[in-house]
Amino acid sequence: MNRTYEYRGYAIRVGVEANGPVPLERSEIKRPRYAAVVSIASSDNPAAPSSALKIDDAAGLPFSSDIDALMGGYSAARRLIDEQLADTQC
Repeated sequence: MNRTYEYRGYAIRVGVEANGPVPLERSEIKRPRYAAVVSIASSDNPAAPSSALKIDDAAGLPFSSDIDALMGGYSAARRLIDEQLADTQC
């Protein structure tokens, strides 16, 4: 699953990948662990994205679904952009 979002003059690209099973309480039941792969590019120059970031948890817990990973990656990218813009205004 891949998505591109526009946020405050930046293009945020978020991809989701499964990283293998995570054992539950019962060893015979396993669920996949997901990670978000995020890159951020200026909307003025989308051909020059930043290095991709791999985000595999939120608040210390692994993402339990592809949707959680997608939204977690998008939220992390927005925070990075907000921090960068706040630093440039000082």
